[in-house]
Amino acid sequence: MMPLPKALLVLLALILTPATALAADNAESAMLGFSPDGRYVAFEQYGVQDGSGFPYSAIYLIDTATDQWVSGTPISVTREDETATLAATRAEAQARALPFLTARQIGVDGATLVSNPLTETSADPHFVSFQPFHFGLPSSQPDYRLHLAEYPLPAPDCPDLELGKPFQGFRLTLTTPDGATRTLASDTQIPKSRRCPFNYAISEVVLFHPPAGEPVIVVLVSVFSFGFEGFDRRFLAVTGHLDG
Repeated sequence: MMPLPKALLVLLALILTPATALAADNAESAMLGFSPDGRYVAFEQYGVQDGSGFPYSAIYLIDTATDQWVSGTPISVTREDETATLAATRAEAQARALPFLTARQIGVDGATLVSNPLTETSADPHFVSFQPFHFGLPSSQPDYRLHLAEYPLPAPDCPDLELGKPFQGFRLTLTTPDGATRTLASDTQIPKSRRCPFNYAISEVVLFHPPAGEPVIVVLVSVFSFGFEGFDRRFLAVTGHLDG
C-alpha cells in the first residue's frame, strides 16, 4: 500500500478534530502546506452555515508568485442537508482537491509567525509585527510590520442593509526592518467572493523558507460580512515574497 500524501494526512487529522462552537457563522481555517519550492500554498476554510445548518468546506490553492488561485480552484462543497456532517463534507472536498494538491506536492509545512483567533481580544486586528525566525529568547532585531487599512468601495452587487457603514475594501502593506514599505494587496473593487464585507482582520502570518529563493509570506485575512445572526467570517490569503 502506497503511503498517503502529507496533504491528505493533514486533512484527515483536521477532519477528525472537533470544531469549536461559535456564535454566527465563523469559518475555521487550516493551512494544508506548501509545494517544496514554495510556488504554491493551500488552505481550507470550513464550518456550518448559520440559519440553514448546512456544512461547507472550501480548499484554496494559490500561486504565490502571482497571488492568484490556481485554475480549477477553489474546490467548494456545501451539503444542503441538515443531517449531513461537517466531517463528511470536508472529506468530500479533500477528495476533490487531492489531484490538485498531489500534482504540486502540497504538504510541506511553513512556520506560523502570527496567530490571532477571534478569542484573542487584546490583539490589534489591523497591525502585527513579527520576526522571520524563531528565537529562543526575545530578539533585539528589528521587526517586520504588517498594516491593514479598510476603506469604503462601491458594491453594486450587495444589498443596502442600512447598517450605517458602507461595504469595505482593504489594503495590506508590509514594512521591512530597513523601513521600506510595499503594498501586498490593494482593492479597487469588491469581488463577489467576499460576500459584501464590512470588516477585515489579520488572522495568521505563515512563512516558508524554500531551498532556493526568497522566503514566501502568506497572510490569512478574516473577512466579515453580515449574515443570518450577526457577522459571518470567511478567509482570504495574500501571498508574496518577504523581501520583495
